[in-house]
Amino acid sequence: MDISPLTKIVGVIGHPIGHSLSPRLHNNFYKKLKLDIAYLAFDVKPAELEKAVRGMAALGFIGFNVTIPHKESMLNLVDEVEPGAQLVGAINTVKIADGKLIGHNTDGQGFMESLKRNDVNIRDRHIVVLGAGGAARAVSIAVAADGPKRMTIVNRTFERGRHLAFSINDKIGKRLAKAASEIPRDADIIINTTSLGMWPDVHASPITGYSLRADTVVCDIVYNPRKTLMLKQAEAMGCKTVDGIGMLIGQALRSIEIWTDTKLDSGAWNTMQEEIEHI
Repeated sequence: MDISPLTKIVGVIGHPIGHSLSPRLHNNFYKKLKLDIAYLAFDVKPAELEKAVRGMAALGFIGFNVTIPHKESMLNLVDEVEPGAQLVGAINTVKIADGKLIGHNTDGQGFMESLKRNDVNIRDRHIVVLGAGGAARAVSIAVAADGPKRMTIVNRTFERGRHLAFSINDKIGKRLAKAASEIPRDADIIINTTSLGMWPDVHASPITGYSLRADTVVCDIVYNPRKTLMLKQAEAMGCKTVDGIGMLIGQALRSIEIWTDTKLDSGAWNTMQEEIEHI
C-alpha cells in the first residue's frame, strides 16, 4: 500500500480490537478499487474514548467505525446523530466533515442485506434475538420493520431485555416484542448479537444446552471465527446457519459510501466477498 500526505485515513475503534478483520478487508478493497484510503484499527479503552475521538478529528480522519463496547457511548461524543442511529440509540459509523462528527448506524442495513443474500425470510416468523446492546438494537429494529410474527429478546439481564422489547414496540407502534430469560422452543430464527464465541473466547456459545428444531435458522453477527461454536452446534442439529461475514460486508460498504459521498455499484459486494476469501 502506498501512503502519501494526500491519503485519506479511516479506521475502527473498539476494545478489544485484535480480532478485527476490517483493516485487511477494507485496505484490500480500496486497493482493488484504486481508492487512496488507508484503514487502521485502534484499541481504545472506555476511559480514553473521548480523547481518541477528538484526536481522530484533529488528525484529519474522514471517518471511522465503532465497535464493542463504544457504540452507545458515541452518542454523547458526536456533533450530530443521523435519524437511523438516533432510532437505534447506537453509532457504528462516524463521518468527519469540516471538523464535525456525524454519527450513523449501518448495522441493521448490513444484517438485513446478509439475510437477503442467504435467502432467509423474516416475514411471519418468530424471531429470537440474543443480547440487548447496541448491535441488538440495530438488528432488532431492522428486523421488526420487515414483518415478523413476533420477537423475543433473550438477555442475561432480563430488565435490559425488557427495555429493548418495550423500545421496539414503541417504535413500530404495536406489541410485537417481549423479553425472556430462556430461548423459546418455537423459535424460527435465532440471532446472536452478543460477543459470545468471538475470538479469543471461541469456546463460548449462547445455545449450549439447548435443543433446536432442524428447521430453525441460526445467525451469528460474530465473524471471527467465521464459524463460531454456536454455528457448529446449530449445524450439528441440522439447522441452516448464517455467519457474521455478510453483516460485516454490508455495513462496511455502507460506511464507505458515507465517508466518500459516493454510491458503490452492485458489484461491490462480490468484490469485497472475494477479498474476504483471501483473508
